[in-house]
Amino acid sequence: MESIIVRAVAFEEGGVWVVQGIEYDVCAHAKDPAGVPSAFHRAVAENIFITQHLGRNPLQGIKPAPPRFREMFERAAARVSALNEPELPMAAMDIRLVEHV
Repeated sequence: MESIIVRAVAFEEGGVWVVQGIEYDVCAHAKDPAGVPSAFHRAVAENIFITQHLGRNPLQGIKPAPPRFREMFERAAARVSALNEPELPMAAMDIRLVEHV
């Protein structure tokens, strides 16, 4: 199985942290910045398992997020990562925090 690099941007909106994938339009929510990595990891894992169950490669058929999220990712001020991430067919997960949407 080929490794996948997954990038995402996280931002606070309406009292909740939203984590939006860049190359894949996968979204998750967390109650605080500390929960961002595990929430997004879970969302990506669920999408990987669903696409594999459908007989596809991991994340195959999931379109990229709208361009504004890539722009947010590129102007992000910080990175966030989990200390212990479960194994998935991913080479890396790069989640960046943005202060203002």
